[in-house]
Amino acid sequence: MVLLGGSAVWLLERSVPGGTIGSWGDSLWWAVTTMTTTGYGDHVPVTLAGRLVGAVMMMAGVAVVGGVAAGVALVVVRAAARAEEQATVGEAESLEQRLESRLDGLDVCLTRIEEQLHRVSRRPS
Repeated sequence: MVLLGGSAVWLLERSVPGGTIGSWGDSLWWAVTTMTTTGYGDHVPVTLAGRLVGAVMMMAGVAVVGGVAAGVALVVVRAAARAEEQATVGEAESLEQRLESRLDGLDVCLTRIEEQLHRVSRRPS
């Protein structure tokens, strides 16, 4: 995009009187500063066609910056989600073990109660 936009602006602006883009290097510098949304203002297109190329370069720069930001955000969110999932799985396993332990204790108590009920029901009245 930098090479294409910079070259297009150089072809459009190189012979314009009063233009600030006098060399291919100037146009590449302009393309880089425009794509990165820095825009120092030391080199600017003065023709309509050059400004249209500039508008496309600005939009492309914003899209690239947005895409990179979205990619970084995605990586961070995925890492956080993985960590949270692991913590949740660990908590669920711990809870399951505690519940099983409590249920085992209740089973023992119920067994004792049933044995006592059987003994009481077998006694002669």
